[in-house]
Amino acid sequence: MPALTVIFAGLSVVLLGLDLVLTSPVASVAAVAVWGGFASANVPPLQAYVVRIAREVAPEAVDVASGLNIGAFNRGIALGAWIGGLIVEGMGLAAAPYFGALIVAMAIALTRLSGRLDTPVAPRRTVAAE
Repeated sequence: MPALTVIFAGLSVVLLGLDLVLTSPVASVAAVAVWGGFASANVPPLQAYVVRIAREVAPEAVDVASGLNIGAFNRGIALGAWIGGLIVEGMGLAAAPYFGALIVAMAIALTRLSGRLDTPVAPRRTVAAE
């Protein structure tokens, strides 16, 4: 979970800063390269997380969980392209990175929530009445 939080935070920062570098071709290419690195870096830890959870919950369904996770990535790519197209058409290209950063911020919140829900809670110790 900490690695995913860092990856998503880095992606969000790059998206928010994209507007600042668009006047320089070299800086733009560098920003897009960093963006691509962060965007693809989330796949292995998310896949490992899904497989780990599947092994704990339903060991016989690890392959299914893995396939569903990759399917979710593909659905996210399709939805992102569609929503991004609507944003570009309605507000212009400059608005797209800001909406992308907002979506990544939501991913950070969901990642942190998932990590909290996944953390086992130690049983409370009670004091026996004397």
